[in-house]
Amino acid sequence: MSSVSYHKKRIEECLKKNIQINAREAKIEADYILKFALKKPSSFFISNQKTNIEKTQEELISSILKKRIKREPLAYIFKEWDFYGETFYLDKNSLIPRQDTELMVDLVLNQFDKKSKLNILDLGTGSGVIGITLSKFYPNSLITISDISPKALKVANKNIKKHKVSNVNSIESNWFSGFKEENFFDLILTNPPYIAKGDVHLTNLEINYEPSNALVSANNGFSDIFKIIDSAANFLKPQGKLFIEHGYTQADKVKNYLQKKYFDTIKQHRDINHKIRVTSASKIKV
Repeated sequence: MSSVSYHKKRIEECLKKNIQINAREAKIEADYILKFALKKPSSFFISNQKTNIEKTQEELISSILKKRIKREPLAYIFKEWDFYGETFYLDKNSLIPRQDTELMVDLVLNQFDKKSKLNILDLGTGSGVIGITLSKFYPNSLITISDISPKALKVANKNIKKHKVSNVNSIESNWFSGFKEENFFDLILTNPPYIAKGDVHLTNLEINYEPSNALVSANNGFSDIFKIIDSAANFLKPQGKLFIEHGYTQADKVKNYLQKKYFDTIKQHRDINHKIRVTSASKIKV
């Protein structure tokens, strides 16, 4: 058996050599791997660097590294990932939640009272992280999560059970095709595919593990965004709000398109890197 500090250094060196990440990134990933393999919180490693790791844990670390050096994302290796301080089940049928997407949760929390009784739609939910996270802050609200992919919805439904939320229901739908009742939602949130075909980001080996239909959209990445905007007003209550995540280079076109489609009070919101990643708008009251 070898110590925690020995394995931490071994993991870091392996990652730097095989997937060409820098020392800071290797340190972060090594911490994730050790936390997962040892089932211990971060605080454990502060004072237990000399603690020996059991053989079964060593074998698990080696198994993780074999997959990781093939560029498989840790989220898919672990079959779980954190979003907004909570851990969610995950597999290759749904997109890996990004920290950028937490911005949408922040925006809702800043604009709506937690005691509100809202009808909220998480459109194109993937693993369900946005809707399920909001359900905990808004226990009096009804959250609907939808996705075109039955496999992604299976992941989302596992997370509904995992988090024991009773105010969330799921529906299979190609954007709004599965919805009949108009003027129903107070709030629609969506993180649709918005990467253009042939985009340089798609050459990233790790992204190739993720479902392409959750990433790539036609019309230079705007096809799904425009489809959503075209129909969203029909399903929002008067002055209901739409929040769309998009690429930072797409902000102007998204804003301009919203202005043509029964929306006003358009606001654009910056992520932790100060780039516009979310645009919100209110349905015009007619």
